[in-house]
Amino acid sequence: MIGVRKYMGLQILRITAACLVLLTHATFYASERLDRHFGVWRVGGGAGVDIFFVLSGFVMIYSSTKLVNDSNGWKIFAERRIVRIVPMYWIATTIKVIAALLTTGYVLHAQFSSVNTVASYLFLPAYNTEGSIGPILGVGWTLNFEMFFYFLFTLALFFRVNVYKFVGGVLCLLALGAIFRQPGLPAVSFYLNRMVLDFFYGMVIAKVCLTGKHIPRYFAIPLLGLGFVGLLASVPPLGQLHGIAAALIVYSMASLEDSLTRIPRFVLYMADASYVMYLFHPLIAPAVPVAMLKLHLLYPWLSVACSVTLGLGGGCLIYLLIDAPITKWFRNHLLIGGKKVIHPVTTV
Repeated sequence: MIGVRKYMGLQILRITAACLVLLTHATFYASERLDRHFGVWRVGGGAGVDIFFVLSGFVMIYSSTKLVNDSNGWKIFAERRIVRIVPMYWIATTIKVIAALLTTGYVLHAQFSSVNTVASYLFLPAYNTEGSIGPILGVGWTLNFEMFFYFLFTLALFFRVNVYKFVGGVLCLLALGAIFRQPGLPAVSFYLNRMVLDFFYGMVIAKVCLTGKHIPRYFAIPLLGLGFVGLLASVPPLGQLHGIAAALIVYSMASLEDSLTRIPRFVLYMADASYVMYLFHPLIAPAVPVAMLKLHLLYPWLSVACSVTLGLGGGCLIYLLIDAPITKWFRNHLLIGGKKVIHPVTTV
């Protein structure tokens, strides 16, 4: 294994994935709240999540290299994940609950049950009042996958077993089980999904990168483009290969690290804020089409542009004023002490 290096190019993918999700949701908000005839760009959201999941698998391996042989490694890993994911997710979920109780029309698809509410805060899948499996905060479904992945990773560190065989084996079984998933099964069937393989792809890529094996630059650039073509393809059979396409994108970008001479600071900042953007944009971006409808400005593409801008800007502001201070406080007061809390690349 070579010395651990920084892959700053992956930060570009973090904000790219966040923008893809935000763009998809912005078209949905415009269609649902402003112009019913406006088409929704559904491909981008799934593509962004695939990238997030692969990046998550990569970062978990890369950030835990020193924890594998540490008897307290599982504690440190679990605490880092909880500190990074839970506070902002709970804040966003609580804001949505309050908004749904105090307003009418602004928060849609937000009828709560006690079971679904508790499950949402615990990152557990549960049926909602609409009959589908999902948390109160719509985008939180990806966090249910993330936290399950972290749980498996923590178990592997606790029992000191091969993380690739244990976590990868479970994820492969769940992906295989997706073939047999049927409507009406218990909520736990939520985990039977081919997307869980994205985490494993990221783990394998990290393992390869840790040995210093990268794609040559003259291959990495076209493969990066090919990956995005495959990822954004919305027709079969390419639509079934999104996870592999996302993995190709991540590996290609990691291989191009030495070619990235300088990444603008604002890009790195937005990448750090991408988790907050992902969580909070559903709470702030819909304000654009709502306001435009009241002003009789029926221009859906303008709504999309403004929603994306508001989501990005609002996410950066919330990160600066709330997320970064909270993370810093926990970093200084919990068991991990002054050790760095690795920012998630998901989101999701």
